[in-house]
Amino acid sequence: MKKQFYLKAGIILAIFIAASCGSTPLPPSDPGAAPPAAEYTPPPTTPPPPAPVEAQPDLSPPVINVTFTPEYFSPDGDGVDDVLTVRINVESASPIESWRIEIREPNSPNSLFSSWEGTGMPPAEFIWDGYSTDGELVQSAMEYLFSIRVTNIHNNYSVYEGSIWIDVLVIREGDVLRVIVPAIVFAANMGDFTGLDLINRGNNDLVLRRIAIVLNRFNTYNVLVEGHANPTTPPGTAARTNEEIGTARVMGLQPLSEERARSVLEYLVFLGVNRERLSYIGMGGTRPVAAFEDRDNWWKNRRVEFILVR
Repeated sequence: MKKQFYLKAGIILAIFIAASCGSTPLPPSDPGAAPPAAEYTPPPTTPPPPAPVEAQPDLSPPVINVTFTPEYFSPDGDGVDDVLTVRINVESASPIESWRIEIREPNSPNSLFSSWEGTGMPPAEFIWDGYSTDGELVQSAMEYLFSIRVTNIHNNYSVYEGSIWIDVLVIREGDVLRVIVPAIVFAANMGDFTGLDLINRGNNDLVLRRIAIVLNRFNTYNVLVEGHANPTTPPGTAARTNEEIGTARVMGLQPLSEERARSVLEYLVFLGVNRERLSYIGMGGTRPVAAFEDRDNWWKNRRVEFILVR
């Protein structure tokens, strides 16, 4: 009797312990049953390759390099440095659409002197004879402005800007040699270099030193220094004469041009040109090279000419 009681008590205690631990009694195993099926795991997927990135075109503007030969260009027909060679190198990541070359006057407003243009790459070598589109020769001892603009097919462009230096030109006219120089600067309404700033005085010195070298090279010639002024009155009217305006003395064109010619002569003597070869005259505004209406080119009328005669 006690044995049955203890047996029942043990079973009840075992059930109570299992229930309190949250475990569920396993069903009796069946030796003939199939093993449980394994859980299905899908294979890892490989992401698709990224779409190719289209290469972006290089839109950068061209790079331009230019060189000039000779350094000082003198298209005066003496067979020395009569043509200017311009070498042009263009580097561009994209094809070139067009180009334009411009040569402009030295003095304000820097009017267009000559121009050329074309499509595709510009020429690697460009030859210039010193004449404008209208057949005008460059002026002596002046700095002409050079530019080339190159545009690629994306409408991006670069501009190169430089200078073309013109030497003293000795032009032969039969038995006479003529040098025309509008580059010598005088103070306003003055017959000498008084009052000029250091830059203009320095430029005058460089130009006159070069002229002295040329005149001494032609040392068998006598030299007439001609001063020329710009007409300040229309053709057919009286030329400007000496007058007093307030406290200022305004010189007439003829005496003004004569004083300027004399000042140039004295400077050439200072630079070593034999005075016995030199004489001077003032022409006033009697021989303009630019018309009265052509105000942009009046600077060409204010000039000094050197006439070399045996």
